[in-house]
This record gives sequence, structure tokens and C-alpha cells, in this order.
Amino acid sequence: MNNEIESTNSATSVVTDTLLSVQDVSVHFGGIIALDGVSFDIPAGQIVGLIGPNGAGKTTLFNCISRLYNVNSGDILFEGKSILQSPIHKMSSMGIGRTFQNLALFANLSVLDNVMIGGHPTGKTDYVSNALHLPWTRREERELRDRAMSVLRFMGLQETALQLIGGLPFGVQKRLEIARALMSKPKLLMMDEPAGGLNHNELSDLVATIRKIRDEFGTTVLLVEHHMGLVMEVSEKVVALSFGKKLAEGAPREIQEHPDVIEAYLGTGKK
Repeated sequence: MNNEIESTNSATSVVTDTLLSVQDVSVHFGGIIALDGVSFDIPAGQIVGLIGPNGAGKTTLFNCISRLYNVNSGDILFEGKSILQSPIHKMSSMGIGRTFQNLALFANLSVLDNVMIGGHPTGKTDYVSNALHLPWTRREERELRDRAMSVLRFMGLQETALQLIGGLPFGVQKRLEIARALMSKPKLLMMDEPAGGLNHNELSDLVATIRKIRDEFGTTVLLVEHHMGLVMEVSEKVVALSFGKKLAEGAPREIQEHPDVIEAYLGTGKK
């Protein structure tokens, strides 16, 4: 276990408490029903896959959990408390982190600077103290830099620290987005299409990385992913959506064999 990075939870204890609870959530965009009464729970310390065909409502649900979208009805509880009245900028400090399908890295900054940005929500300095370069701001900056290097070592990317993002391979950039999300010490890490654009070897590394994040930090992981092989290999629970409704939830094998999921998503040609 890497002891340089502070864990947010104990990875050695058996945790059964619910971390995230989606309760009868519905979202409408005009006359379009994006989510229709979706409910499921995610136990702390579990890896959960969210699947469904295009237009199923996966990204909409992700955006509701991260407060980019408001819900029309229902509730979302994090650690037993509703997050629906919490502002977007508080999500990271509450313990909810995410990556994005389209990379949101700053190409003109170094790898280290990009990763450090992810840790700023955990800082205690303010605009005035930063502008005046007060002693505690410099100390916090050093601590943030040290933690960013620890995260890069955890991800096996420490040698890229001083390189500009723009010149790095796509697969490396995807790993760096994960590294930046880890800087906020999330209790829940939401990963949006983490396998998109990766080759076979990079997919194998991604599976190992997701498990390592959960095992070493105790971080709960919720991932939206079209790569069914990866979802079924890494997830302990899978939730399937179609046309905004929940089709099924359960262990990967149960979902693979569920007739409604097969018809809606896995492509057997059944009508």
C-alpha cells in the first residue's frame, strides 16, 4: 500500500453502509423524459457500473449527482443527506469527485500543475491571503505540490510531472484526469467513459487502476461505460438504464443474463 497518499476511508474494514442513494429521480427537458423514477443505492467501498444504450439517461444521472442538472422530482442522498440544495462548487469538498468523457485538462500547463488544480477545493486559503503571498499560503502550496507528486507516483506518472499536457499520449491524459480527481480525496469517484479511446493494454491497466483506487483508498467508484467487458470485469454491481428507466440492477452475471438488458443493450437482435 502506498502510504504517501492520505486515504479517506479504511480499505481494510468491511463497509456495508450506503454512501449514495438515488431515490425515485425524474428529470424532464421540456417534453422529453430523461430520467423516470430511477432508484438505486451504492454501498460504500463498492465499484458500480452504470450501463445503457445511448439516450438511456446515464450522463443525465451523472450530471444530477454532480449538481450540474436539477431534478424535477425525487432525491439524491450522499452519506444520508440530500445534496439537491448544495451548490455545485461544494461537491468536491463534500467528497464527490468525477472525471469527464471529454478531457478537461489544461494543455498549456504542466502535468503537475494540472493535478494540483484538483486539490485546491481542499485548501483553506482565500483570495486575499493568496494575493498577499502570506506564509501559510506558501506552506499550503508546498503541501499541495507534495500530495500531487504522491498521486502521480500512485498512478505511475511521476516522470511526466514537468511535461506539458498537450504533448502527452491520449491514454496518459486519461490517467492524469483520474489523478486530478483523486486530489480532492473523494469518497465517491464518478468516472464518465474512462475506457473511451484506450487500446487493449491501456484497458487492462484501467481495470487494475480502478481496483487499486478502491482497495488502497477505500474510494467508492461509479462508472458510466460502454465497454461492456470492462464493466463486467471490474464492477461488483451493475445498474442498467433504458429510455430513462431502470431496467435492472445486480451482480454482473445477473445483468448479463437479464432478458430486458439483453434486448435493450447487449444486442441479441431480440425484438
